[in-house]
Amino acid sequence: MDLFYGAILAFAGLCIGSFFNVLIWRIPRGESIAWPPSHCTKCGGKIKAYDNIPVISYLILGGKCRYCKVRISAVYPLIEVTTAITLVAVWYLMDIRQLEPWYANIVPLLQVTSLLLLVPIAVIDIRHYIIPDRFTLIFGALALGASFVPGGLSPAESLLGALAGGGSLFAMGFIGTYILKKGDAMGMGDVKLMAWFGALWGVKAALIGIAFGAFLGAIAGGVMILIKKLGDDHRIPFGPFLGIGTAVAIFAGNPLLAWYMSLF
Repeated sequence: MDLFYGAILAFAGLCIGSFFNVLIWRIPRGESIAWPPSHCTKCGGKIKAYDNIPVISYLILGGKCRYCKVRISAVYPLIEVTTAITLVAVWYLMDIRQLEPWYANIVPLLQVTSLLLLVPIAVIDIRHYIIPDRFTLIFGALALGASFVPGGLSPAESLLGALAGGGSLFAMGFIGTYILKKGDAMGMGDVKLMAWFGALWGVKAALIGIAFGAFLGAIAGGVMILIKKLGDDHRIPFGPFLGIGTAVAIFAGNPLLAWYMSLF
């Protein structure tokens, strides 16, 4: 990937990240993502186009609203930068080029989009302990539909991946709820997330992703207990760890699995 191409992708990622900020704020509140236009959440002042340039506008305004001078969270530019880095990294790792015929681009672009959406999904889950159906159901259906496009998973493989990803996580939650005797051990948003990714990448990626996600979540939960940052219900958002685990499974699952098996 040359420097100019990478810069174009990075800028596109910043713009997408700016849109993700809208999704992160509005979707959990049940608001329209299209109307009203971008505005300050404190004073309601409409954000002009020149104040809505990713990262740059934040720096020019000193991290404050132009109208009410209330400080704007640094999370906004951080999400924009994270999305840009994610887009460049995923595009590079997947080695995406213009494919022929035209329909050969559908699955790779859907995969890139799905990985990018892990950014807003992770933030929403961390803040609200939910993974909205607007993500999981819509893109899960698109993943199943993409299996009818030649060159990717077959419809049977896609359906089996969805059942393996969502079903195994549902079973884990059911068993956990039975053992703990308290509430739901696994949110249905997590189940739908892994059904979506299983439908898009198949059984192996889904199961390895769940294993990596559970491992990372256990480490994070243990650290939070040690530093006394976890509530009495020991509740942690599992979505971010499933997302990271699945990404690791997609791009490094085979070498890691081979290394693990070589230990025995």
